[in-house]
Amino acid sequence: MAKQLKKASLLSEAERQKLLKKAGNKKPLTQAQTSAATRPPATVSSRVENRSSSEEHTESPIGSNTKIWWSTAVLFFIILLLTPKPALLEYQSAGLTTQSIYMPGWFGKPGIILDTNQRAILAEEEQSLYLCFESKTNEQCAKYQLRKQQGLVSAVLFWLSSL
Repeated sequence: MAKQLKKASLLSEAERQKLLKKAGNKKPLTQAQTSAATRPPATVSSRVENRSSSEEHTESPIGSNTKIWWSTAVLFFIILLLTPKPALLEYQSAGLTTQSIYMPGWFGKPGIILDTNQRAILAEEEQSLYLCFESKTNEQCAKYQLRKQQGLVSAVLFWLSSL
């Protein structure tokens, strides 16, 4: 008692007629021809692939924009962690107290005090700051007692208030 199944076509009657007109056939299609007609030629499939790839290209700039922003943010965060940060130093010598922004050196270079052209050597374990004049014959350094050392935010606020 097996039920008879109807043979179904993937194309509607109107689509089949269009294919017939394109092919130039005026005769009705047989079953072998119908199965061949349902398979699109290779050029049609490549056109469909081109359409889908062009649709992907329209979506990809949005995705690539977010990728660019995230990678830029991560790169900025890594640079922020690796670079030396300025500090606000308060130091004194012979009763004279001064505040200056100290920028640590990069890759073994000596640090600098931003408001002077002297080379700064910060000795945190001694709580002292050495400001040195560089000359060709000998180096003259002045020793200052380090009173306070504050972080990046204090240095930025001090720099903004001095403008």
